[in-house]
Amino acid sequence: MMTLLTLLIIALLGGALFWYWRRQAIYPAAKPLPVSAPASHELPTKYGKDEIVLMVKDPNWLYAYWELSDAKKKELAQRYSPDAWEKSRPLLRVYDLTDRPYDFLQAPFFEIAISDMADNWYIHAGKPRSTFCVDLGRWFPDNGYVTIARSNIVTTPADQPSNIIDPLWPPVEACWQAVEHSGKESSSLSSIALVDNHK
Repeated sequence: MMTLLTLLIIALLGGALFWYWRRQAIYPAAKPLPVSAPASHELPTKYGKDEIVLMVKDPNWLYAYWELSDAKKKELAQRYSPDAWEKSRPLLRVYDLTDRPYDFLQAPFFEIAISDMADNWYIHAGKPRSTFCVDLGRWFPDNGYVTIARSNIVTTPADQPSNIIDPLWPPVEACWQAVEHSGKESSSLSSIALVDNHK
């Protein structure tokens, strides 16, 4: 009886091993996926574009940021002199286009001396409800001011509430005056009664 039980166990183990071997032949073990470098989620420091962007910070302040490519620096060196970049100084020229839209020749402007290391600047315009544009340029001793890039045009908001009142949204004071003119105590009137009295 013991040998019969031993033979049965050996047969079962042999069958299990045979089944496992056949399964491995049909379904090979999965190979691990190749490990790739993690994707970088950092923004590039430069995009290779020559541009300046102007934004409104509040009624009195503007904010400009810019980028100049090395190709633009080489172009200026070819046009003026090999050491033109070193001999010139960077400037922001801020145009007030409020009264003269798109007339850069006649529009008043002021200049801000900046550093070669700067790529952005806060500009105190001090004029609410005004329209501005900024040129990024360089002052050359022999050639004067040369514009390198011109920004978009922006308009600063007002520094006080508007005088125009939408009739659908009257101020709270006007609502209370309407209740007082109804001639009744406001505490005894329901919302429906106030609406009926207003008609």
